[in-house]
Amino acid sequence: MTTRKFQTVFYTIVGLCMLIIILSFTSFDFIEIDTAVGWTMKYFTLPILIVMAPSCYFIYLRFIRQHEKKEYERKIWTQLRTVFRIFILTLGMTGISIGTTLSTIILTNAYTGDSRSVNLNAKIIDYYTLTSKGGTRHYIKIQDQQLDRIIDLKVQGPYQVGQTFKKTIQIGKWGLLYSEK
Repeated sequence: MTTRKFQTVFYTIVGLCMLIIILSFTSFDFIEIDTAVGWTMKYFTLPILIVMAPSCYFIYLRFIRQHEKKEYERKIWTQLRTVFRIFILTLGMTGISIGTTLSTIILTNAYTGDSRSVNLNAKIIDYYTLTSKGGTRHYIKIQDQQLDRIIDLKVQGPYQVGQTFKKTIQIGKWGLLYSEK
């Protein structure tokens, strides 16, 4: 495979992964994300890392290293640069793969198999936000009697602890709650 073909395939795969990630987090008003994150971290992170480490090593040595111009006087610095760049490539690709896996769990939960409706009527026991460059994300925790569990939902707007959360919501294939926009 030539470098040009590799770049086309690589950027296409990364683009599709980013599209899946964006689609999963913009398609829903409410998502039970905590469970999906737990599954991703528990069952998929280590296998992804195990696959990505040798893959990134091969990709770097086969396609990227040939474009480096600068050679250091001491060979150790060139080797350290190579190790550092393989490490960074592995971290980046692992992060993209973990995000894609999480997003795939969310999307397959909603769009494969049968979903059923549930009327939630529970008190909010915790509310928190996460702020980043992309904006503020709102999360609530509710104790639902019907499902007999604490539910952690990503929601669109702010809520108050103690407020009653009433919503008809869907349970998807994997048992995760969601509501489409």
